[in-house]
Parts: sequence; structure tokens; C-alpha cells
Amino acid sequence: MITTTDMKVLETNSVALGIPLNNLMEAAGKSIADFVDSQLKGKRGLRIVVMVGKGGNGGDGLVAARYLSSIGYMVEVLPAYPSSEVEHPDALFNLKILKKLDSVKIHEPGRLDVLENKDVIIDALLGTGVRGVLRSPLKELVDKANEVEAILKIAADTPSGLNPDTGEVHGTAFKAHYTVTFHDLKPGLLKNREYTGEIIVANIGIPSEAEKYVGPGDVIHRVPPRPRDAHKGSSGRVLVIAGSKRYVGAAYLAAQAPLLAGVDLSFLVVPEAIRGIAAGFSPDVITLSYPGDYLSVDAVSLITKYVEELKPHAIAIGPGLGSESETLEAVKKLTGYIVERKIPLVLDADALKTVKLGVDRFNGMVVLTPHRGEFRNITNYTITENLGEALQLVETAAKNLNAVVLLKAPVDIISNGEKTRLNKTGNPYMAVGGTGDVLTGLVTGLIPQVKNVFHAACIAAYLNGLAGDYLLKTNRQVSASNILKVLPLVKSKPLEIHRRVYD
Repeated sequence: MITTTDMKVLETNSVALGIPLNNLMEAAGKSIADFVDSQLKGKRGLRIVVMVGKGGNGGDGLVAARYLSSIGYMVEVLPAYPSSEVEHPDALFNLKILKKLDSVKIHEPGRLDVLENKDVIIDALLGTGVRGVLRSPLKELVDKANEVEAILKIAADTPSGLNPDTGEVHGTAFKAHYTVTFHDLKPGLLKNREYTGEIIVANIGIPSEAEKYVGPGDVIHRVPPRPRDAHKGSSGRVLVIAGSKRYVGAAYLAAQAPLLAGVDLSFLVVPEAIRGIAAGFSPDVITLSYPGDYLSVDAVSLITKYVEELKPHAIAIGPGLGSESETLEAVKKLTGYIVERKIPLVLDADALKTVKLGVDRFNGMVVLTPHRGEFRNITNYTITENLGEALQLVETAAKNLNAVVLLKAPVDIISNGEKTRLNKTGNPYMAVGGTGDVLTGLVTGLIPQVKNVFHAACIAAYLNGLAGDYLLKTNRQVSASNILKVLPLVKSKPLEIHRRVYD
């Protein structure tokens, strides 16, 4: 089962792997044509009309029309819109092909009479990404198609007007005898069989790697754009508890990264002894303090007051805190407090020393970001170079801890115990101080936007590594501070940067 967002992610990740979207459109259209031919059993004299919209789904229908025509069927195309309004470049490409063919008749847009006396109607008006009530001219086309007594009605991917995630129909939707959906089932299709009819899942050639590995599609389709009516705080507030008299830079890196990830407000809580230094790194980070040189149990009550006052959407604990016994005790108390209040939490670095498999079990809203040594200390599991074995160990730990585990390794493994993704971005030059602190800040900053701790961890690992690889590709020093410098570009143009770095 796959959601429409998941499907968009896979399509974009396929492009990043070198597969043009038009290849997927070609496969989708051919799968429709092959299924129609199998149902008609070679009765070439039957009249087929394909209703096409202006997006990718319309392109699927145009390809189907070409294939059906090539094997002898009488095929007509009924566009919903003028060709000048076709939005999808690959749909326009396939429309231009059909216009050169005498074997396919293309009608003027919206002509309802074209649907009369047709044996087969193919609905390729709207794809899986469209929601809400059908509007003119789509509503009129769907209503007319539903009135016609065709022997075969096929929906391409999903019946137009039906929400493929929920199965809801607002007003009207195309009533199909069969729905040929692509790659995998969408959950809403199973909830409204009155409209979908029998469901056929067609393989359109999306490689398993598009789903296995995090890619630019995850960034593009899971991180929402900033709304036009955004106000300060609407894209997220985060709190980072980090730093000590010995380690100041880690705190800054972990607090600056969320701002570059897209949140509006990043609060950094540090010991009073280093507040001036930490505040001097960046005026964009709001620096708060508690008494002393390092985190102690005495500071817990003040930090909880900060949490209650600021109401952060996510909290990070760990970078540069140090490992004094009193610090670790304070981390344990803060972790319990935050988990109890169901605030998403990221634990990294020294904070990971407070976690033990078999003792701790969280609430599914905690992200742990260990490297292989820290993972061994938490679980007593040793990660080897066997990726399959490592994946199973991480999955087991995540399930038993009821947390997301982001294992930092040559190939990162991210798991919540049920879903697991891999990340291949990153390079050996990132094995320097601070890159892990940036990663912690990225996870924390993405959580309020993505609103899913697992996906936030996946995207953070990908972006952090992509930024490092981009620096290496462009002959710049790979360092935590330089990763911060290029993160805005990498996040805003992930597909372009990905292809530039890896093609």
C-alpha cells in the first residue's frame, strides 16, 4: 500500500536514479493499453475514447491511445482543455506525437457528444495528486461518461473525483469497471469499489532503490513550502539543550542547523559560563542559560520552565554537553519530562549515554542518532560491514526502544522498527568534528515541518550527506561550518544538486 505522497517521492527518486519521467509515463500508458486489449480479446472494430486532462495522468492516457491505435483499435482522444493549457511537459510531448498520427482522432476540448456510442471509455483526466470537488469541464465529462452504457470503462491510476488516499468522493467521480493503478495499491481505492471496480496493479518500472534509499523526492514532496501567509513560529520553534565550558561549537552548530532547515525560531540553552560565547556565534539563534559550567540536576527545573514558556515543537539534547555523572542524570530527568509531554525529542552525542536497550522504551517520538560505537554501547549489538545484518540489528533496536534510530555509518540506516530506509549520501571527509551536530539540528528542525519523526530523520541524513558531497564535488573543504553554508542551496534544489553531484 502506498500513499500519493509516497508515489511522488518514488517518481522523483527514480528521476534522480537516471530514469526520465517520460519512461514511467510510457510504461503506465502501455500497461493501460495492454489491459484494455486483454479485456477486448482482439475485437479491433470497437470504438475507444480516452478522456485526458492537462497533467501527468492525461499523458498516461495519451500513451495508451497511441498503443491501442498501433494494434488496430479505433481510438479517439477527448481533451478536457486546450493544448495550450497542458501543464506536464511529458504529457505535452506525447500530445505532439499524437497530433502527427492519422490513426488517432483528437477532438476539440470538452465535447460531450464524443462520448456517445463508444464501446470503451478510458478516464485519464486527473491523477492521484488532485483533491476536492470536480469542477468544469471535468465534472461535465465525468457525468456524461457515467451516463454512457459502454462495455468497458477504465480508470487510469484512480477514478477522477475519488481521493486515492481516503476513498472519499465529493459530489461525483468516474465509475469504472476496472482501475489500472500504478506500482502499488493506494489505500483509498479499496474503500470505494463502487467507483474503482476491480483493481489492477501495473508495474511501471520504478526500481526498488527509489524506495530503499532516501533521495531528493523525499525533500521535495515531504517538506512543505513556506505558506504565503506564514508568520513567525508557523514553521516551527525548536529548543536545543547543548554545550558545556569545554564544548561550545557543538551547541552553535546544532542550534543554527534548524534555522537552515526552515524553522522560524531556534532557542539554544547553554550553561551561563558560555552564554556570551554561544550568543556571539549568531544573532539568529536565541540563547538562554542556566547557572554553572555544565548541565546539572539543579538546572532541570529552569529548563523545564523554558520548555513550558516557549512551547517548542521539537527538542534536541546532547551535542557538547559532556559526560559528567550529574549531566547524565539531568539528561535522564529531562528526557522523561519531554517524553511525558509528547514533545518530539532528538538525543545525540553525550545524551545517548543515558539510553539502554532493555531498560528504556520511548513513545515513538524520539530520534536517536548514534554512530556505530554509540549504538554498541546502547544495545550491545556490534555493527559489521554486512549491511543486511546491520539493518536487522537497527530495526530490532528501534522496535524494542520504540524510537527512531538513525545509525550514522558509510551507509546510514534509519528505522522506526516498522519502516527502514538507507542513505548513501556523505563521504569519509565528513568524519570531522561538528557534522554530527549539524545532523542533530537538521533532524530537530525538520520535525515541525515534516510532522513525522521518521521522515524527518531520513531527510536530515540525506541533506547532511548531500551537502558534504556537494562541497567535495566543488573542491571546497568538507567541514561542519561549510555544510551550514551550502545547506540552503542543497535543500532548495535537491534534485538539481543530486544530479550535479552524482551523475
